[in-house]
Amino acid sequence: MAASSNLVALLKTHRFGHLATADKLGAPHMVPICFAYDGQAVYSAIDHKPKRRAGYSMKRIRNIVENPRVAFLVHHYEEDWQQLYYVMMRGPATILEEGTERVHAFTLLEKKYAQYRDRHLSNSDGLVIKIAPDRITQWGESLAQSAGGSPEIS
Repeated sequence: MAASSNLVALLKTHRFGHLATADKLGAPHMVPICFAYDGQAVYSAIDHKPKRRAGYSMKRIRNIVENPRVAFLVHHYEEDWQQLYYVMMRGPATILEEGTERVHAFTLLEKKYAQYRDRHLSNSDGLVIKIAPDRITQWGESLAQSAGGSPEIS
């Protein structure tokens, strides 16, 4: 599902979001992630930062293998509640191990995050999570005003 140019621009400004996965029994798991969005898909790298587990042993990766349906959320909070908004994307996730799309994801992520450039992410053998949203839900007055629409768009 393609997003509007306003939504793509908004998501380019966000530094992190939250990825929700569930295992085959439906037990939820949520983690904050760095991401890049190109208007078609959300990409997040499994890099080589110190983690208790890596690659396919990570809970989010195991969950995607068992149950590819995920949700991805970015949100904004301010004390002025007229500035609140969120964007939630739902759809299937896949794991990219190689190929041109994985290279595309690394390019986007390195462009957005200096830390990935410094670590030469594109030269790594790390995995990439790809989320292809089939549903995008947005809410918030400030988001609607920038998109020229109503406060809730689904």
